[in-house]
Amino acid sequence: MASKALVFIAPGFEEVEFTTPVDILRRGGVGVTVCSIDDSADPVAGRCGIKISPDCSISEITSSDTVYDLVFVPGGLAAAEAYAASKIVGDIFRRHNDLGKIVAAICASPIAFNVHKINHGRKATCYPALAVRLDGNYSYSSDPVVVDGNMVTSRGPGTAFAYGLKLLELLCGKQSSDKVAADMLYQ
Repeated sequence: MASKALVFIAPGFEEVEFTTPVDILRRGGVGVTVCSIDDSADPVAGRCGIKISPDCSISEITSSDTVYDLVFVPGGLAAAEAYAASKIVGDIFRRHNDLGKIVAAICASPIAFNVHKINHGRKATCYPALAVRLDGNYSYSSDPVVVDGNMVTSRGPGTAFAYGLKLLELLCGKQSSDKVAADMLYQ
């Protein structure tokens, strides 16, 4: 059975941190569902104005019993603050975290993990200027990608490729991740 991933987007999301991991996961055979945290399936504009059409709205996800193998969010400060402010996003992250599924965030978005109290006490990273917004609730690392248990965090647009490959490796194995990396000429 193929792995399933859910990615949330909100206005102002960082496009590179969305498209890179989604592309890598799909190349690796992971079914990725893109969900707007607004109650609409209208296209969502990223930080640089690129619009992405979600597969569904958050109300469709909350009315479903679907369990995903991975739930993740791209960064972009405006989007990260929207994820942090959304009780529904927090509930979905907590539910999947409690089931031992992979929860992941990149760039500014680990601040949502902090607000929703996801895995306090673990090792994490984020965009360096936002480390103070983790409020000392995590053991901060400057590594490009940090895996601690079922939680994956990464620093920003420049680490999105390594982040996407790590998510694929955790879902489908190192051989799958290495093949996608080689096919994409990643070094």
